Amino acid sequence: MGQPGRMTDHIAVRTWTLAELAQALGAAVHGDGSIAVRGIDHPARAAADQLALAVDAAALPHLVGTKARTAVVLEDAPAEALAALKGWIAVKRGRVALSVLTRMFARAAPARPGIHPQACVDAAAKVDPAATVEAFAYVGAGARIGARSQVMAHASVGAGASLGSDCLIHPGARVGERVRLGDRVVLHPNCCIGADGFSFVTPEPGTHEIAATNWLQPVTRRNDEILKVHSLGTVVIEDDVEIGACTTVDRATFGATLIRRGTKIDNQVQIAHNCTVGENCLIVGQVGISGSVRIGDRVVLGGQVGVRDHVSIGDDSVIAAGAAVIEDVPPKVLYAGYPAAPAKDVIAERLNIRRLPRLVRDVVEMGRRLTELERRAARPHER
Repeated sequence: MGQPGRMTDHIAVRTWTLAELAQALGAAVHGDGSIAVRGIDHPARAAADQLALAVDAAALPHLVGTKARTAVVLEDAPAEALAALKGWIAVKRGRVALSVLTRMFARAAPARPGIHPQACVDAAAKVDPAATVEAFAYVGAGARIGARSQVMAHASVGAGASLGSDCLIHPGARVGERVRLGDRVVLHPNCCIGADGFSFVTPEPGTHEIAATNWLQPVTRRNDEILKVHSLGTVVIEDDVEIGACTTVDRATFGATLIRRGTKIDNQVQIAHNCTVGENCLIVGQVGISGSVRIGDRVVLGGQVGVRDHVSIGDDSVIAAGAAVIEDVPPKVLYAGYPAAPAKDVIAERLNIRRLPRLVRDVVEMGRRLTELERRAARPHER
């Protein structure tokens, strides 16, 4: 396959031929397949040795003046847009091509297997010889670091925690004690896996408990004392999970908070204690998931979705951005709104709200006419 290329920012940039890229994309190459490609970019910025990515209508016109000699386009791209190119690849799905190409040209985090002299690794920890522990990282007693995993600068792995193979723990990320990570897990900077759950109780039913049972009655209680329910459990993250920067996954009270394989979680997400998140879910930024929530497989939660405690969301459901889930959601539905409901019902409600001004005008006019009719009925001689 491709060969190492020039150095950029002290990281080798790999070179591929156009034919090799086409093979990886499962697509045919048109023109000169031997052209060397050292990167990808938008046609307006792409250099002569880069592949111009023109897989949408907005980018396609920029191929006319691009410096790039090669491009990736959709299969229905017009011939005139390709006239200046020396070679191109036609694909069916642009975003899929983007996924493949960005993986091929990604600059891997530099890794030198071994433990840096300025890392703090407990003597009772077990670090695979092929793993990397960078300067100022911490690995606690009894922790296990699998083959080719990287614990980058200022990251920490708590006592008794375990990482599978090929994990990447970015700077500042925290893996709490006894947390278990599978293979190929990626934790981005400053995320926290295994913090205590937010679980507290008052000696007598508190204001929040009263409000939860009846929102309409006045507050008659005081929370004079708040007692902590300690988190004795852990967090288990299965293979191929990626968790964004500044995201928190709290440990369970007992047992484990569980993130199943293949799930991708964005930045600034909160997943509370005792939750289970299914396989291949997509959870977008600023989602807040309360305690003991059950999320099925392949669920999508849009940005700023809030999920109440102890509810379940069925497989393959999609919750639109900003929705508030306060009751169970069945499988294979699109929910939206506050509180969340079937999207078709929410759209119908909003359309009706937009009709309200006209409805008010009609009611006012009907009232005026009715008043006039009543006045005439009361004074027949005025007809």
